[in-house]
Amino acid sequence: MSKEFEIRSSTLSTDKENQKLVGYVVRWNSPSEVLYCDFVEQFSPNAFTESLSSSDDVRALFEHDHTKLLGRTSAGTLKLEEDSIGLRFELTPPETTLGKDLLISVERGDIRGMSFGFWAKEEKWNFDTEPCQRTVSKAELFEITVTSIPAYPESSVEIAKRSMVAAKEKTQSKPTALFKQWLDVVGA
Repeated sequence: MSKEFEIRSSTLSTDKENQKLVGYVVRWNSPSEVLYCDFVEQFSPNAFTESLSSSDDVRALFEHDHTKLLGRTSAGTLKLEEDSIGLRFELTPPETTLGKDLLISVERGDIRGMSFGFWAKEEKWNFDTEPCQRTVSKAELFEITVTSIPAYPESSVEIAKRSMVAAKEKTQSKPTALFKQWLDVVGA
């Protein structure tokens, strides 16, 4: 399976006393909103176990900007763990203008979103439902991002659309009406 960069969103909160951001990057078996190419997505429990046990250095960014690094697992400023709810994170932002402003913005409620970048290593598609459903059972995590607009950038959606078409070609199930409309729109 080829590696395909994807981004998803979630929410966060502050631990004011310890000046940390905490929350869940993703909650297990919790369906997403309908994504741009007419599918919902969810993650199976422990989808990131293999990724977290590797020596990969996951970074925490602001607005997906690699020049705005907030923390990283190799420095111990970003902690990630899977529990019965989902993939939990704890981030200690730097004592910089960006870090301090971020804590204030989250505390005020101006910034509430989290995104994450991943590569789906194992996934299952169900085209018998409308909208189609994607379940990611194994993924490689490479970034989490604090964002004021938790959205799915067009570049990531385009990659997900290609993934969806490729998965559809591998199945024998009958296409849904919604999927047929989508294929007509994208010219597939």
